[in-house]
Amino acid sequence: MSQIKYVDGWWFPAGEQHLPQWMATPKARMIINGRAAYQGKKQLALLAEAVRVKGQLRRIVDVGAHIGLWSFNLAPACQHLEAFEPVALHRECFERNVMAGIEDVTRVNLHAIALGAGEGSVSIHTAPTSSGDSWVSGEGKIPMETLDSFEFPDVDVIKIDCEGYEENVLRGAIDTLRRCRPVIMVEQKRTMASDRFGLNTLGAVQLLQEIGYTIAGELSGDYLMTP
Repeated sequence: MSQIKYVDGWWFPAGEQHLPQWMATPKARMIINGRAAYQGKKQLALLAEAVRVKGQLRRIVDVGAHIGLWSFNLAPACQHLEAFEPVALHRECFERNVMAGIEDVTRVNLHAIALGAGEGSVSIHTAPTSSGDSWVSGEGKIPMETLDSFEFPDVDVIKIDCEGYEENVLRGAIDTLRRCRPVIMVEQKRTMASDRFGLNTLGAVQLLQEIGYTIAGELSGDYLMTP
C-alpha cells in the first residue's frame, strides 16, 4: 500500500485527512500559481511585506516545510530556498510537490533535519490523520542543528511553523537574525508552546521584539514580524 496519495493537486501522506478538507472549504479556497493554496492569505502577506522591506528576495528559509505547501509558492519569489523538514514521508511529498516543478533544482535545498536552539538528536510525533500536526517529542535519531550553523549570508525571509517549538528555533538563529534582519512569519497558536515545551505562549514574538522586531500583522495565530 502506498504511503502517499494525490488529492487536489498535492501529494499528501496517505493518512492525511485534515488538510485536503480544509483547503477545499469556500472560506479557505485560494489558487496561487495554479494550485490550491494552504494559508494562501498568509503566504501573500509575507511575500508582500518582504518585498516592501527587502526588495528583491535572495534567500528564503522555510522551517517546518512539511510537504511544501508554503515552499511551492515561496520558491518562485526568491533566488534560493532553504527548506527544513525532519520527517522522511513529508520530504517524499515535498520532492513531488515542489522539486518536480522547478527547472533549476539547485535553487531549492531540502534539509533532512530539525532546527532548534542547539545540536542534538530528536524524535518527531505526527498525528495519524493530520500530518501538519508534527512536533519535537523527546530524544531520537533525527539530527537537530541550529540555523546559525549554516551561516547563510543573505536570508531575507523566514517562515517558521513548528507546532510550538518556534522560540527554540529562533534562539538558534540569533546571529542570522541580527546579521540579515529578515522579515519573519512565525506561528504562535493557542498554548502549544507552553503545553508541549514549557515555553511562553508568545515567546517567539517576544524574543523577536527584544532584538528590535515589530509586529506588522497577526493573522489567525501567525505573526508577521519586521525588523
